Amino acid sequence: MQMSILLMGRQYPIILIIDDSKAFREFAKYSIREDIKFVNIFQASTGVEGLQLFLKYKPDVVLLDWKMPGIDGLTVLEAIVKDDPATKVIMTTAYDDDQNLINDMMRRGAFSFVPKPMNRINLLKVIADALRERKNSKFYGQIIPKKIESV
Repeated sequence: MQMSILLMGRQYPIILIIDDSKAFREFAKYSIREDIKFVNIFQASTGVEGLQLFLKYKPDVVLLDWKMPGIDGLTVLEAIVKDDPATKVIMTTAYDDDQNLINDMMRRGAFSFVPKPMNRINLLKVIADALRERKNSKFYGQIIPKKIESV
């Protein structure tokens, strides 16, 4: 078996939405598509599915719910940050009255936190900030080396 490297360029940013609420995923997708042009959006309804999509697409920004069935958002956050610390993870939850929880999210590597329910403007501002920081740190649109196994 021989290993080779495939270089993949990325023209547009990728945003991954991981949330068990279909209504929230659709709200976020619609909001992003209305104001941020030329972006690729992927959605996952569970932490496991979200991690699979993360590993496949290596998004620039992840919008991640804290409380989900199965693997919770903090566990997903840790896995994402361990794999790619440059990914901007925006945590969301309706349980925003626990400052210790919010501090824990930030300590574990979250870029930001946006409480639910949220308005479009707040959501778009934090996503735009994350994309801007990702671009300014020269990670956005980078050439991504991928190992491809040939048989």
